[in-house]
Amino acid sequence: MSITLYDTTVSGHSHRVRLFLSLLDVEFKTIDVDMRKGEHKTPDYLKLSPLGQVPTLVDGNDVITDSTAALVYLAKKYGDESWLPEDPAGAARIQRWLSTASGELFRGPVIARAIKLFNRDYHYDDASMWTDRLLTWMQSELEQRTWLAEDRVTIADVAMYSYLRVANEGEIDMEPYPAILRWLADVEKLPGFLPMTKSI
Repeated sequence: MSITLYDTTVSGHSHRVRLFLSLLDVEFKTIDVDMRKGEHKTPDYLKLSPLGQVPTLVDGNDVITDSTAALVYLAKKYGDESWLPEDPAGAARIQRWLSTASGELFRGPVIARAIKLFNRDYHYDDASMWTDRLLTWMQSELEQRTWLAEDRVTIADVAMYSYLRVANEGEIDMEPYPAILRWLADVEKLPGFLPMTKSI
């Protein structure tokens, strides 16, 4: 039974799922959802994703409509415990970063990119504040360890990678954060790595 990923190329949410599928060496096909044409709001697509979100992962009868939820699903079904620990403390460390991907990462670098690249009506100063807080914290964490949550790569790293690789598209300078730059390069050395498509 084949996996279908409904995605859009410039979306970091979509990329994190594509990236993880490739890291797991799981075959999948993609269907492009042109959000500029409103394809994510069509009746057929809304049957899959009632909130009109991209990406949507379809694996047989399973339909996953959130990118971090898709990482958990794929880790549980196609990966092993190295990607998502079973012990309570390890699972909690992963969840902290998945929450960060949906919270601080979104409010900071994702919104900054949306403003500069897609002229979205948000406040850039707010996005800059969240970005500074996030990157300062990540820098301190990655000065102490190679990966974000464990002593190995996990879905925490996959969840955080995509938008930080294209942070410059939101006019974010990553040079003051050498540990984060080192971590980005380490992700890119993983077997099966797929690059995030840059828009500029």
